[in-house]
This record gives sequence, structure tokens and C-alpha cells, in this order.
Amino acid sequence: MGEVFVKHECAAGAKYDMVGLKFGPQRFLLYYHTAFEIALGLMTAAKLAARYEGVDPASWVNIAKVQQQEALEPMSRIYRRSQARSNITKWTVGGERNLVVLTFDAETIKIHYSDAFTLYSMIRTAAKNAKRWSGDKGRQWTTHAVLRNAEENDKFVYV
Repeated sequence: MGEVFVKHECAAGAKYDMVGLKFGPQRFLLYYHTAFEIALGLMTAAKLAARYEGVDPASWVNIAKVQQQEALEPMSRIYRRSQARSNITKWTVGGERNLVVLTFDAETIKIHYSDAFTLYSMIRTAAKNAKRWSGDKGRQWTTHAVLRNAEENDKFVYV
């Protein structure tokens, strides 16, 4: 028999240097650096799920404007001011046709790609607030590019 999907409230918020996620009755507490990684995985999986339905992901550019993804600093440089601990040990973000699948330990949550774009921006905002509260002022950036039909003598300008 098929799965029955029920729309639940999805929310993300910062509390001290932690990020809290709520999916209906399920609540997860994450370190802010883990929240950045989950947000990046959400964006990637949501774009792939949107392509499955033939939707151009660029149409969500106004919801989540991301041309550059913030790189995470090494674990030894992560700032912690509170004594709170995360209640998950492992997580994954993946896709299944037009759905984005989040797995936290043994809990699996499936959401539509349009909701994943919105959740992405909520998680990212909460993670930035938690990072700011912790005192982490690091601004490390990285850019990813896919180059096709490039010749060895082509010149690229980074703007």
C-alpha cells in the first residue's frame, strides 16, 4: 500500500548557539554548523526533485538567493557558548522522485521540493543567528562552478 502524506508544521529557529527543527510532533536540536550542512543538502536535493517534475529551479531564486555557499570551518574552530547538546547523532538528506527525504537517526521525513526550498531559507537564517550568538565571526566562502566545453586556453574572470 502507498504512503499517506499529512502536511505538518515545519519550522526552524535559533536558540543560543543551537538550531531547533520542528516537523509536526518531532523536534530536533542541531549545532549551527550541522544546520548549514543540512541546508546545503536541502537545496541540492530540492533542485534535483524540481528537475524530476520538469520545473526550472531558477524560478525559486527569490525565495532562496544562493550563488555562494558558506564553507564550514574545521570542527576545532567552532564556537560554543552554551552547554546544550544535539539530540541526533547522524543525518542524511536525499531525494526520492519529487520529494526531499530527511533522515535524522531513525526518523524519516519526506517533504515536497517546494516546501524544501522554504525550509532551506528558514534553516539557513536560524543557523546564521545561532552562529552570530556564539560569537563566530568567520566569513569563509567558496564557489562551485560546472564548466562545460571549456578549452585549456579559455580565461575566466571571477566577479
